[in-house]
Amino acid sequence: MAENKAPEFIGREALTHVAEQVGKQIVMGPAYEDPELLDRLGIQVISGVQFKKTDHLLVRKGGTTRRKKVGTPVENKIGFLKERTLVAKLTWNRYKDNIDNYVETVFGTDGKAGGDYPLSTVAVEAILKSYAEDLKSNLFFGKMAYEDSEDEAKQKLSLYDGFHTDIEQDIEDGIISAENGNLIACDAISVPSDAHDSTPFDTVLEWYTKWDARLRQQKVIKLHCDVLRGLYIAQGYANKYHGNTKVNYLPNGNFTVPEMPRVEFCPSDAWGVGTRLMATIPNNLQYGVDSENNQTFVKTQFGTDEDAQDVVFQIQSIQGTRVFNPLASAFVISDGSIAENVINGDYENSKLVITLDGGGSGAKVTVNGEDYDEVQEFAPNTILTLVAVPGTGKAFDRWSNGKTTATINVTATGMPMALTAFFKNA
Repeated sequence: MAENKAPEFIGREALTHVAEQVGKQIVMGPAYEDPELLDRLGIQVISGVQFKKTDHLLVRKGGTTRRKKVGTPVENKIGFLKERTLVAKLTWNRYKDNIDNYVETVFGTDGKAGGDYPLSTVAVEAILKSYAEDLKSNLFFGKMAYEDSEDEAKQKLSLYDGFHTDIEQDIEDGIISAENGNLIACDAISVPSDAHDSTPFDTVLEWYTKWDARLRQQKVIKLHCDVLRGLYIAQGYANKYHGNTKVNYLPNGNFTVPEMPRVEFCPSDAWGVGTRLMATIPNNLQYGVDSENNQTFVKTQFGTDEDAQDVVFQIQSIQGTRVFNPLASAFVISDGSIAENVINGDYENSKLVITLDGGGSGAKVTVNGEDYDEVQEFAPNTILTLVAVPGTGKAFDRWSNGKTTATINVTATGMPMALTAFFKNA
């Protein structure tokens, strides 16, 4: 029976399959690492794009209709086409691990050959997730010109051009400018001076009134700012009404106010740190992944010169960004400053994966008094009490970490944790 099989290396074919399955998601970068953020900020994800995706934006000219006068011809061009390109660039990384970290019951958790390998899947995901995090770090502040920089922090941001870089290029090209109505000055928004100071909200409301009327009439407008500016605006709004009226927070963390009914304020760390504000329609910020290219893949290599037990994961993908429509009817930015707020490699929540071996009918594990039935996440330094409960006719034997008591305490470290509870016949 499968429960009597001792855990061992799952095999090259199985590990390669695990890496390929995980890799299909990882190469989507921020769309995998934080899809809720992209949805909240109104960023559209495009997959299957080419190295350079070019679309055309029709710029129309309005206000040319006149009363008809017989014999007086009217000739007006409908408008002109403007190219908007999304340049996708190839990135890659190699991660080395050891096959000793991919050991579990050879027939999988369902007792059938070719079953799932939850422990190995979590281990592969933990390694490759840093790749997705690196891609996410470039979403707004990526700048390929940093590739030759001697500053390591800048090199981290050289994978592809992010949205702030796209905006800088459009400003340099004169596409975004005060004359075109999509670059509008706004006083700096700072912390309220006291509990009666509504200046932060008043400032953004005044900026809103200067937008192109067509933008204000859009069904939904995403207003981007940093976390501090979002907090100051919300505080200023409450101060305006002496705390009796507050902003309306949406389930996704954005907020709205009645005075700007179509606007969703979207404060985020991804936006950066500074006084720059931007308002645009949903899906106007686009993140593209060339998911169908044969250079987008995850591959495994077994054995290195240092250790025949090593396994190397090579992952690479092609991605880029663009602001599709920078015209005043769909986009506006303030003249404030902005700086990156990017930290790579910090520990995040620990994923806890528990499997049972030989437990019999009714066997289970509880975590802090609750039945464990799916992968869970815990903040670093959280103390967890695990209790192994045997099924009918079985007795607890040991944990995979060597502990021989059914009840153990473990501390979340910020890294994935995988434990197996072993049982034996009573």
